[in-house]
Amino acid sequence: MEMKKIACGVLFAAASMTAVMAIEEAGAPAPGPASAASVALPALGSLVGASLLEMLRLFKRKKNKKKEEIHFQKNGSLLLEELIASFGGIYNPIPTFSSHQILQAINNFDWNHIVSEDRFVWYRGTIRNRPVLIKKYQDCSLFDADNFYRDIAVSSLMSSHKNVLKILGCCLEFQHPVLVCEYPENGALHCIKRARDGATRPFPWNARLRIAKEIAEAVTYLHTEFPRTIIHRDLKLANIFLDENLTAKLSSFSLSVLIPEGESSVKDMVCRTSSYIEPKYLNTGLVTENVDIYSLGIIMLILLTGKSEYTSEVAVYLPLLPVYVAKLLDKGLLTELIDPSLLESGEISEDVRMQMEAFIELAFRCVRFRPGKNELHMIDVAKELKKIEKHA
Repeated sequence: MEMKKIACGVLFAAASMTAVMAIEEAGAPAPGPASAASVALPALGSLVGASLLEMLRLFKRKKNKKKEEIHFQKNGSLLLEELIASFGGIYNPIPTFSSHQILQAINNFDWNHIVSEDRFVWYRGTIRNRPVLIKKYQDCSLFDADNFYRDIAVSSLMSSHKNVLKILGCCLEFQHPVLVCEYPENGALHCIKRARDGATRPFPWNARLRIAKEIAEAVTYLHTEFPRTIIHRDLKLANIFLDENLTAKLSSFSLSVLIPEGESSVKDMVCRTSSYIEPKYLNTGLVTENVDIYSLGIIMLILLTGKSEYTSEVAVYLPLLPVYVAKLLDKGLLTELIDPSLLESGEISEDVRMQMEAFIELAFRCVRFRPGKNELHMIDVAKELKKIEKHA
């Protein structure tokens, strides 16, 4: 109690002296004791108020710092566990960014910086004068199977592939890790339908064919280059980005599944991340290479027809898209089923028509629409697409 009285006395005296000195400097006579007190009280209030605000700021800063340290330790530990459990501790160096850098880059997660949304939000930001794409998970949209740490680990291992969105690092100081990736200038592939509205330029046929081939090559790498086959399990337009040259960049490995060595499948929960899911996986929860092959087949048909679950212009339920395409194709109505924007420059040539027909047949095999055909692996799909591309 005595110490509090002394402290208040010191503050009061300091405020009084400050007030007197200010008046003297202004050329007025020094106030008497009563006047000094009346001047000192407001000054004292301001001084105490400022001190309390500063103390609150320091307390909040300290509390946030403590929380960031807890998140960092928890996320760092779980990331290390994932790297050891899934890849035997083998990984590429993963730089880390501070929460301050992330918040500064995207103005405290300002919605004006949003590029794309799904179970996670992609923001455009700038770090060290470099444009970057920042990925933040949304609690309300996540599956139990979503593994942020696997997303980082697989992205790191896949970053050397030219058709994978390169991870530049991550921030472990938030509740869930935040990923920092290279910035793809043309955004996510589900923007393809905006071409009609003039928001972005339409994609020519050769670009669409090349995008399908590049995604097939990236997924082939995922399936074959590691001791255990990795199934992406979330292939869709929103997870494919395009750079300034319309080069495809595969992203988002949080639902990827590792198949045990010597096995061709593994059972896992069914995650409905899009309207099209490989039927056997949907019915049994059995994850095989066919999960990705089926999704790529549907994506190929979307690229050709322009029909997508991301637009209100959907004319068919996407799992029935092969039926829709086959009916028109059997009637010789190829120009009726392809995206009208592909016809804006005039009639399609005979070479392009042959490419499109071969492309459709391959897509049908991917979704197992044509019975009696040999089973495909993703590497076969990539090779076939390469052949089709060369036939121009």
